[in-house]
Amino acid sequence: MQKKAKVWIIDDAGLTHDKEFEVYERHGIEYKLSTASTFEKDKAEFGIYADALVAQVAFQVTDELLRELENCKAIFTFGMGFNHVDVQAAAKRGITVSNLPDYCVEEVCDHTLALCLTLLRRLPAYNKKAKQGKWDPTDTAPIHRLSSTVIGLLGFGKIAREVAKRLKPFGVKIIAHDRYADEAAFEAYGVTPVELDELLTQSHLVSLHVPLTEETKNMLNYEKMKLLPKGALIVNTCRGGVIVEEDLVRLIKEKHISGAGLDVLLEEPPNLNNELLKLEEVIITPHAAYLSEEAEEELQVRTAENVVRSIEGKEPHYIITH
Repeated sequence: MQKKAKVWIIDDAGLTHDKEFEVYERHGIEYKLSTASTFEKDKAEFGIYADALVAQVAFQVTDELLRELENCKAIFTFGMGFNHVDVQAAAKRGITVSNLPDYCVEEVCDHTLALCLTLLRRLPAYNKKAKQGKWDPTDTAPIHRLSSTVIGLLGFGKIAREVAKRLKPFGVKIIAHDRYADEAAFEAYGVTPVELDELLTQSHLVSLHVPLTEETKNMLNYEKMKLLPKGALIVNTCRGGVIVEEDLVRLIKEKHISGAGLDVLLEEPPNLNNELLKLEEVIITPHAAYLSEEAEEELQVRTAENVVRSIEGKEPHYIITH
């Protein structure tokens, strides 16, 4: 009898996998879902025999782990991000690494837009003061017309482009910095391409849309964020490591940056002593920009279908490296 193919799923975020399991069952694939508490036991009993690994971002797929997964031929990240996987180590072992870069574009765009408008219209400050009995519309930071506002997009990939499309009807001026984007894309979306320092000096609000790489890690430090106009705002729905958090805290306390909307942090979940959690000027959501019922189902099904492709000997979609 032919042995069943195996896929090992490691997820410590409590995400739903029922639709994913249905795909594996239809194709006669054996699967095991492991959390941090069962990881070592399941690795010894199942993981080392698995043909494919599905890894949620909370799990680090290290060179050391890959040495133990001798039967693994492909790794699939459960979402867009792949910085939790040692891609180079996988490539050396001939293991393909694939992500799912476009399953939640709508959701991330909508979440980004919500954070931008919330900050620009100073809604948290109004809400707090109104509940304290301070019924004064002028008692908050300056508010400007959206048509007088410059929004800078750091990165101009698929999500940033859709954010630009959503922002355009508000009359804002949109500029963007992305050294890898095609010039025609800027023109198609009516967005002005600029260098990084120009983006920062001109933008009343900067929205971040870059992957976390060696190039983008700590990209926005004190010196760079200090280039922003006084009173500027920052929105981050990409990866926490792009911003040096202590520098952002410092600039907010110095009243140079007037607020931030952060869906991602360097450490998730954050230590409760993280200064960003204590600042009234900062809105934090728990890495939730991707989430909708529809996106969650799409993530499961398309990830599982990509695993099936690999197990059937076909090349997976969205390979990051061979």
